[in-house]
Amino acid sequence: MSDFLFYILATALVLLSVMAVSLPNLLHGAISLIGSFFVTAALYIMLRLEFVALSQIMLYIGGIIIFMLIIILLTTGLGRENRHPVNRWRRFAGAGVSAGLLYALLDTLQSAPSSILSGPTHRAPAVTMDDIGFRLLSTSQSGFIVPFEIISILLLVALIGAVVLARRDKCEEVLK
Repeated sequence: MSDFLFYILATALVLLSVMAVSLPNLLHGAISLIGSFFVTAALYIMLRLEFVALSQIMLYIGGIIIFMLIIILLTTGLGRENRHPVNRWRRFAGAGVSAGLLYALLDTLQSAPSSILSGPTHRAPAVTMDDIGFRLLSTSQSGFIVPFEIISILLLVALIGAVVLARRDKCEEVLK
């Protein structure tokens, strides 16, 4: 049953990812990206990586995607076609590069010794959610509070920049 569920989730992930990069409307692409992040979180749950799944949902869906949606809604016209036409040669070239990379990946996996693929696995010591939280918010040299603060300032600056760009376009339209 778990193999069947994995293949269903993997298929959904591939389809949603392709939709995210190929839909002409940016808002629809962002919604497809949200779906692909949820499916990725479901795959993490299947692997019993609950913390990584929770981080996937909180960081990517809760933060980055909402941020992207705000920027899309502020800077572009909703429902407008935002895709540039791509000629057939570029599409075939992209498909060829993708097929070559897939062939290289499959060839590498088949030529790898079976001892690497099915060898013994070494488990890391168990870590609790409290340990992870203390490490992330620690002010010591091994903590991550400073990068979190820098990222929050960077996101705030990007959001202010998006608002300024959106306001500038609206002000130019009013003056004309």
